[in-house]
Amino acid sequence: MEAIGFMIAIFGALASVWFFYDRLFPLRKFSWHSAEKAASNISNQMKQQGYSPTIIVGIGRGGAIMGSLISGCLGHRPLLVIDRKYMWMDGRRIDEMVLHLHLPPALVERVLLIAGEAHSGNTMRMYYNFFQQMGAHQIKRSAFFVQKGCTEPLEYIGICSEKNLRMPWMFCTEYIRDDRSEEEAKAIGSCFDSAVGLSESSEKYYYIIRHGESADNEGGDRYSGITESLLTEKGIKQAQVTGRYLQGERIQRIYVSPMKRAITTAREIQAIAGGHLVVDHRLREIDYGEWEGMTRKEVFKKWPKLYTAYKKNPVANTPLGGENPQYVLNRIKDFWTELQTSPATQTLNRIVIVTHNAVSRILLGYLNEIPLENYREMRIDNCSVSKILCKRDGSVNIAKENYIDHLTNEGI
Repeated sequence: MEAIGFMIAIFGALASVWFFYDRLFPLRKFSWHSAEKAASNISNQMKQQGYSPTIIVGIGRGGAIMGSLISGCLGHRPLLVIDRKYMWMDGRRIDEMVLHLHLPPALVERVLLIAGEAHSGNTMRMYYNFFQQMGAHQIKRSAFFVQKGCTEPLEYIGICSEKNLRMPWMFCTEYIRDDRSEEEAKAIGSCFDSAVGLSESSEKYYYIIRHGESADNEGGDRYSGITESLLTEKGIKQAQVTGRYLQGERIQRIYVSPMKRAITTAREIQAIAGGHLVVDHRLREIDYGEWEGMTRKEVFKKWPKLYTAYKKNPVANTPLGGENPQYVLNRIKDFWTELQTSPATQTLNRIVIVTHNAVSRILLGYLNEIPLENYREMRIDNCSVSKILCKRDGSVNIAKENYIDHLTNEGI
């Protein structure tokens, strides 16, 4: 009995030591067992819902490992691993895909995106948009570890937590990542701590701005969609004047297309009017395919019938290799809906959107309930401001459209 009592005393002492050690030096790493268990749980959820992916896409190293585990749980599924590169811009990480692949339609019928971690959701959103554009019929999103405050909706989650924790495949003790800027982390945290809608404003204002004059705008009437074209001196001045016009609006965030002419415009506005800069790929300009870089005269000379039909209905007569306006509308609607519903934007009521000619017209046409095939009838000038008022009841009022008085008053 004495021996048993001695053993119990030792066990109790060790348990006490471990309890206090854990409080002073909390464990910040998941185990491999937790990854295996999460993969099994995610697989079981999919089976219960009857979802059977035709391909599993692993995002980065963590996605590769989790994708392999899930593929094994499902018997076998093709596994594709695509990594991304990133850069930091104004305290926010901007992701770019390393590879852009073309896959058979049958393979992308049902795509499961799997990541090791999901902090802000930006990377997941980029991959979701990419496979949506590729024509994937059904896309599901999943991650082993999701940090509370992730703004991208995920269908399958392994573990959710507020803490930054190291994954089992991260052997470096310093490798604990937070993808959000300090400003975003605070905003998202306050949203979730106080529940959605606590700080709702009765009115939200959006300022849709086309970028300043680019070299292609100055040089002629060219189709410059995805073609990069830098701002002219006039374009930079237009952006600065627009920044001064918005200076008293208490701008909180600026969403901008990833194209250089838009980013330069946004930076000039930000330097004067303030606001946190966020690059969103859904705001990129429409792709004109084989018409890129050509003037309208050149296009008409080479494709007279298609160009004539395009002017009447650009939706039914897309340029060869170009992007259909319907897809542009789809990504813009997705972006707009997210602005209205995401917990990360509920505290914001002054948002600037810097984008392009076609995207601005399509978005304004959508808000005005104008048929998509008529979007080209609208006029949007460089650095014009379209002010949108959204009320709590969901109603939308376009207070200003293609406003340019701030430019003409400066003689620009």
